[in-house]
Parts: sequence; C-alpha cells; structure tokens
Amino acid sequence: ADAHPEWFPGDDAPFKESAHGGACCVSFSAEELNLGDGTKKNKGQHRESLLVGIGHTKVIWKPWYGRKNVAQEKKDRVPHTHYVTLFYAFDPHPPFQIRARSGYFCLGHAPLNNNGDGLAPSEGGMFNPHSILTRNRQLLQNNITFDCPQISFVSSFTEKAADSSKTVIGYGLNDCTGRLVEVEKEEIVRLLYPDPMDMIFD
Repeated sequence: ADAHPEWFPGDDAPFKESAHGGACCVSFSAEELNLGDGTKKNKGQHRESLLVGIGHTKVIWKPWYGRKNVAQEKKDRVPHTHYVTLFYAFDPHPPFQIRARSGYFCLGHAPLNNNGDGLAPSEGGMFNPHSILTRNRQLLQNNITFDCPQISFVSSFTEKAADSSKTVIGYGLNDCTGRLVEVEKEEIVRLLYPDPMDMIFD
C-alpha cells in the first residue's frame, strides 16, 4: 500500500505521519546493508551496523467522517482505522539517529493451499476455527482492496535462529489471529534503500 501523490495530492495523504507500535530491534551489519542496498549513492558505502525496527501507522478517524454534508464517496475513499507497516533503521548508539525508513506496505493473510482453492493448513478447522473471519475485513484505500487485513499489528521481530540472513516477524490480523513469517534481511534492506527506478509508477 502506498499513499503516493497520484492517489492523495497535496496534504491529503491519509496515514498518520508518525509510526508507532511494532517491534524492535534486529541488528544489520555493514555487510548485510551493502548486500541489499539498491541505491547508487550508498551502494557499498555502509561502514557501520544499524538497528532495524518495524512499526505501523493508520488512517486516523477525522470529525468529518460523521458529517452528513461530506460526500460518502470521500469517506469510502479513505476509510479510517486501516493499517500499514514500515521498517526503520537507526544508529545503535546515542543519539540513535534515524538513517532510513521504508515506504508503506501491508502484511498479508496466510496463502491459500497448494491448489489455490482453499485455506492454508493453519486456518480453519479445530486448530484455528475463526481465522477465516480475518478475510472479511480487507485493507482498503483509494477504492482499491488489498489482499491484507484491515488491521495488522506486529508484536515480534527477531533474527532467525541458526540463520542470521533471515528474520522472523510475528503479527496479528484484525485482532483475531496471529501469524509468523520469515523475511530475508536482503529484502528488508531493499525496502529501506530502494532502487530509485523501482519508485516509478506506470
């Protein structure tokens, strides 16, 4: 999910600017940062490690949501209490200066089964009978529905045991059920330091 100017021009970006919640921190060495950095400016130039955390922000409720004179179309375009996630990187020593932050993205549902026509093994049944309900509340912005829950709240972020090239993120979906996902450190660095050409929208 991305609140770029073509969607919300001027000062109409819907998401609360400051991130909060989430989990911290995983250490990224200079070597790991150089491996995934997609920018020409910083490519191979990282000399020190950084700490990386993950937070969320959301569309906050505004007084005009309750006003009858505001077009329903405007309310539907920017529904409130919809969450997106971001990574941030900072120095591991005082004053802990922020060095990078990623764009917004959403954390998804568990993928469907191998046939693509049913729930993942971790959903439904006796183990997690109510998890299917999380798919009834999707992330929605600018009249586009994403395959992500409306609310996603990260509660854990750690380096994977026995494999320092990966991290494990634990998060809740619509305050109903939880999920763990593995994410490569290289992918996180790519999000923190993207190739500018990846930022061009057709």
